[in-house]
Amino acid sequence: MRKLLGCLFALLLLTGCHKTGPQTPTYRSGRKEVKPDTTLLMAIETNRHLAEEADRALTAYVDSGFAQQELGYWSRGMVQVDSTLSADSVITLRRIVYTMDSTLLEDVTETVTAGQSNQIQAVADALQQMEHGQSVTLLVPWYLGYGATGTANVAPYTNVRIELSVE
Repeated sequence: MRKLLGCLFALLLLTGCHKTGPQTPTYRSGRKEVKPDTTLLMAIETNRHLAEEADRALTAYVDSGFAQQELGYWSRGMVQVDSTLSADSVITLRRIVYTMDSTLLEDVTETVTAGQSNQIQAVADALQQMEHGQSVTLLVPWYLGYGATGTANVAPYTNVRIELSVE
């Protein structure tokens, strides 16, 4: 009787505990396997390397009058003010852009609405900390300035010095 119960128990264990096999990964279910885009990976690595070079170049250029801002650009003349520009203030903004070796690239005076202006990232950030009548100098790495594409006046990957004044 014990043998019969033992055989019956073993039979129940073998048939009742059926394990499912491992699942086939979805990319092997007939779809083409996606391979990494090596050109894109190389471009990302190149941009990372160029950003590090820009940071080193700006750090070597900076003197004691400049302070690095949280966003990553350097500024001189930026003081903490109690009455910064409100988000809907209409201001006259003068932006003079130079290369790091003082070659003039552009000199623009425009009327903009603070907080809604279509400025480069570093200028938009600086405007949030400025007030009417204030002037600052910004040292901007290419990736916070005119980027990898540049503009008609500013070449791609160009670190710039910007003299900015709010009137």
